Amino acid sequence: MDRMISDTDLARIYLSLEGPRLVRDLLLDRDGQQTDGFDLDLLATILSDCPPEKCLLMLACSAGHLCDYTDIEPALKLALKMLAGDVLDDYGPIYLAQMKLQKTNEYEAQIIYMQEDLEGFSELFALAGDLSPSESTQYRVCAILSDQAMSQAEFLTDEESGIDYSPDLSGEDRPSLILFSNNVVPFPGLYRKQ
Repeated sequence: MDRMISDTDLARIYLSLEGPRLVRDLLLDRDGQQTDGFDLDLLATILSDCPPEKCLLMLACSAGHLCDYTDIEPALKLALKMLAGDVLDDYGPIYLAQMKLQKTNEYEAQIIYMQEDLEGFSELFALAGDLSPSESTQYRVCAILSDQAMSQAEFLTDEESGIDYSPDLSGEDRPSLILFSNNVVPFPGLYRKQ
């Protein structure tokens, strides 16, 4: 499967994001020197403090590191690589253009897809954690990645549901019927709340 994003752009994304480098270091730490809790807390903080689109790119890069540096089931590895590749192709060019031009809010049209991608990562990282040895670094990293992906997806849901679609007036707030003489038709805005 061919990627739409170039290797150079992919390297720029990987190098510009701090979270995936931390994931790589944690996964490569065979002696357990970095798993004192501070780096795991730092990873959770980095993922929770960034916007959903940047979190998606961090999750995609982290999925690549998980596939490259750990032993996971081949089917799960394929699913992670496919989702990571799709996310990097979809959001990577926008992220790089945003970095170059210092623009924001370029992702508004893709929010519904972001939520699906975040939920997909959450499920795949949870499965990777379940299949790894309990309390291992891989298990703990996967749990953080899964939790942060789900919380970002829920954030997008909350943001969308924050819109109040209810009519301006509920049944109790309607004014009493105003009587007009003969053939006068009231303007529809007359009953609106100010």
